[in-house]
Amino acid sequence: MKPLYIGLVTAVVSCSTMAKPVDWTPGFNGDISLMAAYTRTNSQFDSGNATTENLYSSGNDQSHILAAPLGTLAYTLDSAKQQFFFGTDSSDVALGRFHTEVGYRQKLENNGTVSLSYIPGLLDLKTWKNPYLTGTSREKTGSNVKAFRAQWENIGDSMYSLDTAYGRYDVDQERSGEGSNIDTHLLDRNAKLFFIEGSHLLPLSRSQMIRTALNYSNIDADGKAMAADIYGGSASFIQLFPQSSLILTLSYKKALFDAENPIFDKKQEDDRFGAFLAYEYKQPFGWKDWGVVSLVGYNTTQSNINFYDADTMLVSLGMNYRF
Repeated sequence: MKPLYIGLVTAVVSCSTMAKPVDWTPGFNGDISLMAAYTRTNSQFDSGNATTENLYSSGNDQSHILAAPLGTLAYTLDSAKQQFFFGTDSSDVALGRFHTEVGYRQKLENNGTVSLSYIPGLLDLKTWKNPYLTGTSREKTGSNVKAFRAQWENIGDSMYSLDTAYGRYDVDQERSGEGSNIDTHLLDRNAKLFFIEGSHLLPLSRSQMIRTALNYSNIDADGKAMAADIYGGSASFIQLFPQSSLILTLSYKKALFDAENPIFDKKQEDDRFGAFLAYEYKQPFGWKDWGVVSLVGYNTTQSNINFYDADTMLVSLGMNYRF
């Protein structure tokens, strides 16, 4: 099954927000960024691979250059302990995750911070109506993820955190397997999603720390061949310098699908590896509240069904302004 989570499109990173609690200032605050990115992938689901001649290999290499603005906006109440927010959490993007959410967070006395938010699916992701067509151009359709999310960061000042989400992935016009002599209902990608992750932040020194995490995802797809359990883990090394910071994140996921894919006559199993290096340089040229931000990422999926094999590389660079 192709990604049900919004993939990396561009990147903004504030490594220091992962490393230590941030004091909130009453009133409005936030950041805005303008990023340029280069991506290269051989995924069968890339928009450049509109036509494929066979279903037993990954797609042709495709490259894209894009530019996009990103930002966050928050309003903190006078107590400086309650905050409403909208946008993309920079610490999420530093870990190689990207989505837009709106929500509320509150600091608890000596017990961390809790957040409740909604991911409204504002970004329309393009996919193929029928990915399994060969020798003719595949038609695009829209898809999106909508979800509710709950987080509890630094539980009991222990440096342990919990992140959960429940939602739905919808394909506007699902036509997988249409025209084939198979049960196409098995290939329906529309799905309920559940995600949970536990993490721990371990300080090594005043400027170095390691974040480790274990996570589990359940894709309860309408088509049983698209339903899966995904088990994963990640480790991030965080380094703070006087004027800059970086995070190196390595991740692995094992995806086990529920039923045999009728196109390939086997159950899909994926091994997914990722590496992301996020960097920020603060106050370039002495510009207060500005920063240079960058992300280099590589993600690979190795599947027992070659059609789902994919290698993706991303390099981005941009400017970030905080207010």
